[in-house]
Amino acid sequence: MKKSLYILTIAFCCLACGTCTKPSSGGGKPDDSNLPVIPETPVTPRSYATDALTLPATARDHYQIYQVNLKLYGKSGAFGKVQARLDEIKALGTDILYLMPVYAEGKEVLPGMPGDKPFGSPYCIKNYKEVNSLYGTLDELRSLVKAAKEKGMKVMFDWVANHTSWDNVWLTEHPEWYEHKADGSIAWPTKDGVWKDVAQLDFSKKELWAAMEDALQYWVKELDIDGYRCDYAHGVRDDFWKEAIGQLKALKPGFLMLAESDFERMFDNGFDIIFDRAMKSRMISLFDGGGAGAFFNWYKTDQEKTPASKSKLFFVTNHDDATGNTPAGQFKSAEGGLAAFVLMAALNGSSMLYGSQEIAYDKTINFFNTMDMDWDEAKDFKAKYQKALQELSGLDRSGEMTASSSGRVVFVHYAPGKSGKGFLLGVNVSKNPVKADFPKGVAAYESIPAEKEFGPFEYQIWTLE
Repeated sequence: MKKSLYILTIAFCCLACGTCTKPSSGGGKPDDSNLPVIPETPVTPRSYATDALTLPATARDHYQIYQVNLKLYGKSGAFGKVQARLDEIKALGTDILYLMPVYAEGKEVLPGMPGDKPFGSPYCIKNYKEVNSLYGTLDELRSLVKAAKEKGMKVMFDWVANHTSWDNVWLTEHPEWYEHKADGSIAWPTKDGVWKDVAQLDFSKKELWAAMEDALQYWVKELDIDGYRCDYAHGVRDDFWKEAIGQLKALKPGFLMLAESDFERMFDNGFDIIFDRAMKSRMISLFDGGGAGAFFNWYKTDQEKTPASKSKLFFVTNHDDATGNTPAGQFKSAEGGLAAFVLMAALNGSSMLYGSQEIAYDKTINFFNTMDMDWDEAKDFKAKYQKALQELSGLDRSGEMTASSSGRVVFVHYAPGKSGKGFLLGVNVSKNPVKADFPKGVAAYESIPAEKEFGPFEYQIWTLE
């Protein structure tokens, strides 16, 4: 009975499915001439972005720095005006608020020159322990520093050790602390340029060391600042920096030192961060049509010169660069400047945004001159900068990094690091739309598409965990 039921069931299935055919008259194979023919679908292999570089995991710190040119805040009250902007500055992902020189400026009183005309350079220091009264009072500066730190930002001052103004008190009280020309007159700097508005200090005099170290420590003790950016740092003796920085770090552990210098020897002197001007020129070449492979080959060599606990500083503009051009002028448009900055800020290094960059200010800025910048200008563009830098803020760069490219889209991928998270950044470095394949290393993540069309200078960030 069970056997008969089994045969009936099979027969019913065959009739229902239409898979049974009438045997051929010859008693051979079934006639399958009436079966549908299913064409084979060719399988197209998935394509991926081309890898350009892989770097091992690193312990390098990353800082997002905001550079404040106090002369952009009008003829008076800059300290209070900057304090009023702290929330929007912090919203740019800022870790460090860096103030250009806050000190009393000297005057253009070169020997033999008549008059007492203000020269206007913030790097022309009259007194290392006195604030510029045009910016505000010492108490107002103290309030600014305190407010910034309460919002989670470190505060960095600018320091000019190489030279002073011609009316600095040291020149009268200690002329022996200055270099002299053959005729006995005090010299101005000439090693990397002729700067006649300032007098050259002589660091062979150890008494000068003590006075300079005292002034450096004054602001740490008085205002509890967190670091110095040191102007023209390589113009000053290495052994002075080693001693002075050692004292500062002993006074305040974790104190940060940034050298305006591209020389890696500054790391040996105790500096934590040094300038990397070559990054900007390489980035301009990349946006001008240069290959990602050449860019990342240079970047690999550059990183190999940087100790794991230190970092290089990347920027698309600063107070010097802004005197000659704008990010929009150098990177095809304001959006191009933003895209370049986002790519820099994602790399293993620190990055600096010059105040005015976030509002796409489209004119050059002479940092000798005072002006009233409209910080509410280009609100939509400022919101783009805030979105970009907030997304990048806190991302984990400690894992292995792989860079790749597809067309004119550059990818930077960090594998999950100490936090268990990584990220992927894609940036279109051209003004034209580009359809790009994604890196093979992120193919396993469900959130990552196989391909995407990027608009002109578009970027996107994906978190990976």
